[in-house]
Amino acid sequence: MQPHDQETFRPAIVARLEAIKVELVDLSDSTQPISPDAAIGRLSRLDSMQMQQMALAGKRRLEDERTRLVEAQHRIDAGNYGRCLLCGSDISAERLGYQLDATTCVPCLNRRK
Repeated sequence: MQPHDQETFRPAIVARLEAIKVELVDLSDSTQPISPDAAIGRLSRLDSMQMQQMALAGKRRLEDERTRLVEAQHRIDAGNYGRCLLCGSDISAERLGYQLDATTCVPCLNRRK
């Protein structure tokens, strides 16, 4: 993939990183510990704890995606974004449009399964 083609993906990566930042701020209230002093019933406490765990899992998923997108930006800077890390061939623009942080081409992905 040519450097100009690589740069066309940078705005989408930056936009997704901004969206993740907003989503993480929105999740911050949901991930706070549940106080044992709160006067709620036992089932309500369990429900609150379950919701907290789901929010924490979502937060971890977003943080992982953020890390992968920052790595994708570094690959653009290095000039190797859009190249499969396993075989070295170009990753299709359609795949990168769907998954901005893709590191393997579809054939290599299918071989790994």
